[in-house]
Amino acid sequence: MIRELYASPAVHRLITGPWSTKDEEFRSGALRVDFDRFVEGRLIPVSLDSPYRKSKDTYLSRLHPAEDEVWVIRSRAPRPAIRVFGRFADRDCFVALRWRYRKELRGAESREFKQEVRNCLAHWRHVFPSYDALKGNTVYEYISEKSLPVDDS
Repeated sequence: MIRELYASPAVHRLITGPWSTKDEEFRSGALRVDFDRFVEGRLIPVSLDSPYRKSKDTYLSRLHPAEDEVWVIRSRAPRPAIRVFGRFADRDCFVALRWRYRKELRGAESREFKQEVRNCLAHWRHVFPSYDALKGNTVYEYISEKSLPVDDS
């Protein structure tokens, strides 16, 4: 295992079930494959500075404002797309705290999206009251190997 990914109980339930339908089970299985991509150290496209316009291939993106250090894993297929919000505890160590279907969040500048960022920060403070998230200026300060900076401008 190259990288570590820790999941909150809500994120863990999403990928382990039980599910209400076979469609939910299938979609959650695809998210688990996306998580495997991270922990197995496979190449991942990362957007550090473009919170509103991203290439469709972007896997991991730091959200605005950057100083909050809230990141999102973008699980796009199959539909419905899922966003998993979290923060880096250390280099190569992501803590997945919350998730939402992308359609529920509306646009990146919507009230719903901004609220989910605030919820992620509050969840972090609840779980790690005296521990700050990792701060960095380059993709490689977060992910040591096999990351591909994506310039989305």
